[in-house]
Amino acid sequence: MRRPLLRAVIPLLGLLVSPAGGAAAPPVNLSQIGVWSTALYAAPKLPAQPAPQASRKALPPEAQCIAAILDAEKAAGITDHLLLAMGFTESGRRTEDRLFTAWPWTVNTEGRSHYFPTRDDAIAFVRETQARGVRSIDVGCLQVNLRWHPEAFPDLVTAFDPVANARYAASFLSALRRDHGSLESAIARYHSSQSERGEAYRQRVTGNLRWVAGALGYLETLAAGPGGGAASFTPAERGRLSFLSGLFADGPARPLLPTQ
Repeated sequence: MRRPLLRAVIPLLGLLVSPAGGAAAPPVNLSQIGVWSTALYAAPKLPAQPAPQASRKALPPEAQCIAAILDAEKAAGITDHLLLAMGFTESGRRTEDRLFTAWPWTVNTEGRSHYFPTRDDAIAFVRETQARGVRSIDVGCLQVNLRWHPEAFPDLVTAFDPVANARYAASFLSALRRDHGSLESAIARYHSSQSERGEAYRQRVTGNLRWVAGALGYLETLAAGPGGGAASFTPAERGRLSFLSGLFADGPARPLLPTQ
């Protein structure tokens, strides 16, 4: 994903058409999924975003992307949770607690996704990778590519901030739809300008859109965070979330994560 905001967050009123209503997508050849590339497409230039302000409530990592994406969708006018489906496609994982989520400290480079326990660990890995001369690196909840979007964030701390990452993704997706005229093209080009990879990605997002629609109650509960203003979930809260997540663990609409 890739480039800074037009004058403010661009409303995505045009993204209200959900691909989930159609027939099931055909099987996807997972080998088609690769590192995001704009080799044939120059992303629109958007002004840099200000550094995000501190959120009103501290959330554990497993809740941060979901909460940030839900907020970005509301601000952008997305009513079908398309961006949430893209978050699972980009940085989705199942934690050791068996919670399906999008992970904020995710990095994809050289064809492989890495999930780190902390933001500092993720930043250290990115800097080490850049020191080796690698430039195409996807970061954060919606895997913004640092090579193709060098002006998206002022620094790596902001790049890994779930709020900034989700807002930039919404802006970029809106610009793609404006420039290419259709929601399907925008979703595909978010991942790649190469038609086969882009279409395979779009199919995965469509599958995840169906999953998100069924699991929305669980996702909203996760995004709400721990009770009582705590910084982490209690064992009882984790147990409930694990149970809810487990309800959606199998079946034809299970989430399609990057490592699958």
